Amino acid sequence: MTSARPAPRDTFALLLREHEPVLFALARRQCGSAQDAQDLVQDTFERALRNLHTLRPDANVRAWLVTLQHHLFIDRCRRLKRDGGAHVNAEEAEVEARFAVPAPEPEPAWASVTETQVQDALQTLNADFRAVYQLHALEGRSYQEIAEILKIAKATVGTRLIRARQKLKRLLMPPAVDDTEPGAGT
Repeated sequence: MTSARPAPRDTFALLLREHEPVLFALARRQCGSAQDAQDLVQDTFERALRNLHTLRPDANVRAWLVTLQHHLFIDRCRRLKRDGGAHVNAEEAEVEARFAVPAPEPEPAWASVTETQVQDALQTLNADFRAVYQLHALEGRSYQEIAEILKIAKATVGTRLIRARQKLKRLLMPPAVDDTEPGAGT
């Protein structure tokens, strides 16, 4: 008697159901808007479906999907920076021309941050904070998983993650100078 392996599409459907909430939560934090997050998760699953054959049976699927999504997000940021927000897709330009589309919002500050800058900033973090941040943000691990891996309390994971994010924000997003305040810029 042989055990029936699920068809690749069935396997993919299971992956989708299991990992979509984690990927969407991560994408929401990265993108800042639900629509952009949905698009990023959709693109992640499209890329995953195309590359499903490369996934080893013993691979950590969540880490693989989070990595795919992270790379797609970085690619989008680079494309936005390179194109100055211009559309790279002719179909999108046609739809925009046919329908009244509101003017695009100004480019978010994080869009100009490069992967090298992020990696450099990560290296300046205390090793304890860096480990928690990498496990959560890059590998998509839960607080409970991180606590077990690092053998620390779950509350400590949250505290370290908050502090790591605050430090990264200070390093990567210096406060903007407001020209409306007296004495600003001088």
